[in-house]
Amino acid sequence: MFRFISHIKFLLTSNNQHGIHSPFVYDYITKCLYQKKELKLPATLKVLIKSIAYFKYNSIRLIGDYKTSEEIIKQHYASISITEHSADIIVCSISDLSDTNLDINNLSNDCMLLLDNIHTNSKNFKTWTQLTELKHVRVSIDLFYCGSLFFRKEQVKEHFKIRI
Repeated sequence: MFRFISHIKFLLTSNNQHGIHSPFVYDYITKCLYQKKELKLPATLKVLIKSIAYFKYNSIRLIGDYKTSEEIIKQHYASISITEHSADIIVCSISDLSDTNLDINNLSNDCMLLLDNIHTNSKNFKTWTQLTELKHVRVSIDLFYCGSLFFRKEQVKEHFKIRI
């Protein structure tokens, strides 16, 4: 029931690329997330695959259940390095985040943290909200199915809810 109500609230408060005043986020949405690319994958993996190409990421860290996604990622990007340490992009379910030794305050400026299941239950959503409020997190993008956190020091702190 939480997910259903959360989805209704998301639909009422989210928008598309119109009204996005951040050039970084606008370009990411229009040139990456809204690009028509035939991928028969769950929403979070689609966002991941598109983001790797858009940002030209070279390394990825998969945490928890996402470790099983290595083969799918390698099908699309054979040269990407999968690591257990610092990476350009880190992917996990938000519920697995507390089980890692990930220090969010020390992630690099260009790193992206992609979190799945942010609206699955109230605990996950509360964790997501707390993460978006961290000082080190500069841009947060709620896509309902997943969320992206960016740590760009040159960026003004902003939160976006985007329908994809």
